[in-house]
Amino acid sequence: MFKKPVRIKSNNQVKGSERKNVKDLFCKSFPNVSEVEANNLFNNKKETLNCIKLVTHDNETVQVYCIQKQPLLFSVRDKLFPTVYLLWNIPNLIPYFTIHPQVMSYINSGADLMLPGVITPTAQTGLSKYGNVNANSLVYINLSNNKCAVAIGTTCLSSFDMERSGGKGKCVNVHHFLGDYLCNIDGAQTTKPNLGPPDFLVTKDYESDFPELGKNKQEINRSEITSDGSIPQDKDLLEDTDDKNETDVSNTNENFDMDEVLMHCFLASIKYSKTITLPILTSNFYKLQMLPACPEGHTLDIKKTSYKKLKNFLDEMCKIQLITVKEVKKGVETIMSINKEHPKYNEFYLKPDLRPKTDSNEDAKNVNKTTVTESYVITENVLPIFQQGGYRKGDVIDRPNIHKFVTSYIKENNCQEIDNNKLVKPSTTILRKICKTEQSVSWEEVFEKVCESMKNCFKVNVGQDEIFNKGKISPITMNVSVRSGNKKVTIIDNLEVFGININEFAKECQHGVAASTSITPKPPGKKCDQLLVQGNQVVFVYNILTEKYKVPKKYVLGLEKAPKKKK
Repeated sequence: MFKKPVRIKSNNQVKGSERKNVKDLFCKSFPNVSEVEANNLFNNKKETLNCIKLVTHDNETVQVYCIQKQPLLFSVRDKLFPTVYLLWNIPNLIPYFTIHPQVMSYINSGADLMLPGVITPTAQTGLSKYGNVNANSLVYINLSNNKCAVAIGTTCLSSFDMERSGGKGKCVNVHHFLGDYLCNIDGAQTTKPNLGPPDFLVTKDYESDFPELGKNKQEINRSEITSDGSIPQDKDLLEDTDDKNETDVSNTNENFDMDEVLMHCFLASIKYSKTITLPILTSNFYKLQMLPACPEGHTLDIKKTSYKKLKNFLDEMCKIQLITVKEVKKGVETIMSINKEHPKYNEFYLKPDLRPKTDSNEDAKNVNKTTVTESYVITENVLPIFQQGGYRKGDVIDRPNIHKFVTSYIKENNCQEIDNNKLVKPSTTILRKICKTEQSVSWEEVFEKVCESMKNCFKVNVGQDEIFNKGKISPITMNVSVRSGNKKVTIIDNLEVFGININEFAKECQHGVAASTSITPKPPGKKCDQLLVQGNQVVFVYNILTEKYKVPKKYVLGLEKAPKKKK
């Protein structure tokens, strides 16, 4: 549900009786919760409770309840779900299924949990194989080495039907997992605690089941030493050695294959990605560009390559002069440029259908496209001009239609000058009242006077969403200010006028230029929250607004404040 980016519609603080209603709903939805746990969660008035209304990529409206900016609950179609963060604090809230850590990579890719991936208790434990849950029950998923929640979902079958299916089929529909866009909605933490393995995997005699490495080394019997001092070779020992050699060869081949996958993902990203913008942080490049470019049927795991770490691989690419990497601050590296003349770059080719795609749905490509329509609200003074088009007082009309109906009205009432077609004579009561003169005026002046007689408004369309506001549109403004210590900051206003989530935008600035950001809630004289970015980042902000968010350039002011290039 939250694998792809979400759009925040509102973010309001919950106070007083509303907070109590949320607590009552929580207790009603989760009978297992104790009164102490519920009080600890909701009764601390110093911890702010916010309700964030958002829309997912598939147009599902979701309400998210955050305490101290950490999402703890979310509501979809009147059903309340806990987040992984809440289950870290109250793990007994709902039942769970356990998986191996390797299975988590499939869930992170958007897959649901299948029954073969579930670890079930052994018969010796006396526990039911799949617990005691009904179909469509809330459950969470944890790992065999750490019982803290990593995903939330609803069961596809009851426990009885799961056993009858013979361990085949779907187990859980996953709605939320650790690291998705819900986790990052308001700067929430993503470091999970280590709570140890699930209880059913902890046994008292685990030492005998899992002996320490080297415990069963074969001891040499002194009586077996031959007279010449040699030790007879054991057949089993030789077989073990052969197996080890085969394993070593297998691992070497695996590393070699994974190196090829790594190089494929790297070259496909730098040559065919349509979303890459330089400079880009190496961590973002790996996560957002290389992983999606992985060929079908393969999974990129950097640890299984001969490089072991991304930095080692990128250093090698720098040595062969395919890319240039710069360390912007300690531990933070950025890819600055790509050498498109390099032989490796030119030799690499992928068929169009095999190239990395940002989204299979063509509409998703325009999800952030922003269009602005400046319009007007029809008033009593100009209503007769637009009545023929079925308009009424208070309706919204744009400039092209204003021109159309004003022209039609003038021609129908013979108000055009006979001797000079470029002039209009205000011969009707309506035109005289609007133009405030009986002298002939130009067509353009008539259009302007009609617009002045109406109220301003504007529509902002972001993808499929429409935002309507009264008054004149306030463009996004960028200013550079000098603070204490001669430090510069970039101040950005009116982002929310264009439907831009200021929290997400702040994170993009943090990652894009490796700079700190802060948000000032509605400063005096401003209608929207204000974003501050450390340093003069005018060029970066302008590029991301016009290229990613597709805000028309005429509505982004302040590019002249960009730092001057040194000669």
